[in-house]
Amino acid sequence: MTIKLRRGQKICKNCNEINASRSRVCKGCNTPFISRNIPIKNEITDWRNIELGTYIKVIQGTGPYFVSKRETDEAKLGEKICMGDTGVFKVVGIGDQGLVVNGASSKNGGFSFLYMGNPKISNITGMNLDPYRIKKVKVKTRKR
Repeated sequence: MTIKLRRGQKICKNCNEINASRSRVCKGCNTPFISRNIPIKNEITDWRNIELGTYIKVIQGTGPYFVSKRETDEAKLGEKICMGDTGVFKVVGIGDQGLVVNGASSKNGGFSFLYMGNPKISNITGMNLDPYRIKKVKVKTRKR
């Protein structure tokens, strides 16, 4: 028997429970869903060879994050809380652990550092430092 799923639903292969499509674990048996890193068009994998002045876009949901250690109104136990930057940036420097960037859109501005090193947990803050996923973009210039 096949179950007709509505939009925004997925089924657990372990217990056949219907879950929300963005769920990370099954609500019936707590089996984690396998997430795949889908290839992104124009994604930059070798960040050390980016030319200064290149415009990049940070893929939402990547970069540093906290894991909620308790159940609160803002987050559930074990939920990933993204702490990184998103949007379009202009590369102004390259460090040994990441990129120095300036905001290049109306939604973000100022100076920032994008961590691109190996995944690790910070001893000082307890934050999970994951590298950002970035892609090269073209920026439309205004006509004057």
